[in-house]
Amino acid sequence: MTYENIKTGILIILIALSGILTWSVWTFQPKYETMGNERTVNEVAIGEKKEVKQIIKPHQVVFHQGNRQVGIIDSKEMDEFISLISQWKYYDVKKFSDESAAWKKEVTNGIFTEIIFPEVVPIDAYKRVLNFQDDNLPKIEFDRIIIDSSTSGKQEGEIYFYSTKTEQTFKSYVSLTAINEFSDEYEQKTAEYASFNGYDLPSGKNVYLPSEETEMKSYTYYRNPIESEELKNALFRDPSFVQRSFVPDGEEYADEASKMTVDNNTNIISYISPFRESETGVGPENLVQKSIDFVNVHSGWTDHFRYAYKDDRNQKVVFRMYTEQGYPIFNQIGMSEIIQEWGHSEIKRYNRPSFYLEIPLNSGMRTEVFPSGQEVIDFLLEKEGMNHELIENVSLGYYMLSNPNDSSLIYLEPGWFYQYDNVWFELKLEEEVPNNGLG
Repeated sequence: MTYENIKTGILIILIALSGILTWSVWTFQPKYETMGNERTVNEVAIGEKKEVKQIIKPHQVVFHQGNRQVGIIDSKEMDEFISLISQWKYYDVKKFSDESAAWKKEVTNGIFTEIIFPEVVPIDAYKRVLNFQDDNLPKIEFDRIIIDSSTSGKQEGEIYFYSTKTEQTFKSYVSLTAINEFSDEYEQKTAEYASFNGYDLPSGKNVYLPSEETEMKSYTYYRNPIESEELKNALFRDPSFVQRSFVPDGEEYADEASKMTVDNNTNIISYISPFRESETGVGPENLVQKSIDFVNVHSGWTDHFRYAYKDDRNQKVVFRMYTEQGYPIFNQIGMSEIIQEWGHSEIKRYNRPSFYLEIPLNSGMRTEVFPSGQEVIDFLLEKEGMNHELIENVSLGYYMLSNPNDSSLIYLEPGWFYQYDNVWFELKLEEEVPNNGLG
């Protein structure tokens, strides 16, 4: 083969390679992940981000000691309690085969601790709080966690997850050492806790209420308004296209698809995307977590909010404001609540307070004494014109109201409250129960 033939062969190979590379460049299609239509919230900060354990919190922890029940509701003590049990390793989570009445009789005859949540909690959300060892957890919703402190003759500690709505029970295990250390730590503390009595409501739900009178303070706070422009930047897809207008008692922000109203009369901000109303909702196991994440994106936890209610059918979640002492705060028009309703992938309704509470004014505090749980239960069951089977819950708490003469002030007034047909009402005992110690 001559030198010229070798050069010609090399040239042909190079031309062929060049053609192949050029064709590859022209026809190459990178495999990008498909971007969904899921709505994102622009990153702003109107308050704080919070972890799941700070939002999904028990309403009450009750320590059962035979015929005596004591408990805690204080937020700081509750955090310490949850911090302790979150260190345990939970394993072998399975549906409890015994009937509801059977397991209750087995466990509640001994010494045990009952952790009570205001609403059923999906385990997919709470696995961020408790240390589950199982890779695939069953679909569980619970509003009670039962810690069985009876360890005699057992090789493992037993934990029950129970739903008062479905009466389904799931059983898990922890180390026996964890239960023994837990019992030793709280054995001395329970002597200092308030005493509670258990009551079976006609609806079938069991509640624990103070066995003695309770002193509660009323509070006055300065109302610190949220910057509506910041929330606008968080909620709208493209804030630059949003039009602002002034309306009676407030202002409105709107684009072609959504509207946000700031109502200075009700102290509520309302956001709505009406085009999302016909969408299919997210799954119930993701609803609560998705709602917490939504508020976290714009650091929207401006006060002590807790998960309080969910409606899977209507894809609705409610977070209620609580006091530092652990009492729920109610308001007839929703001034103390963050409310969300979801479409398939996007928020379609979002209501929240337009303010956050500053440090309470000392001059606005006064103390009132409220009757025991027994007196309240007796009063409710004797109340005429009420279907007692619709009484779902009873609790001490606070009613939030604004000063009609000074919009900068917010009042928290203590009282007894009851949940009737899924709606909370204040119980006006002072008007109908004489000599009850109320001011």
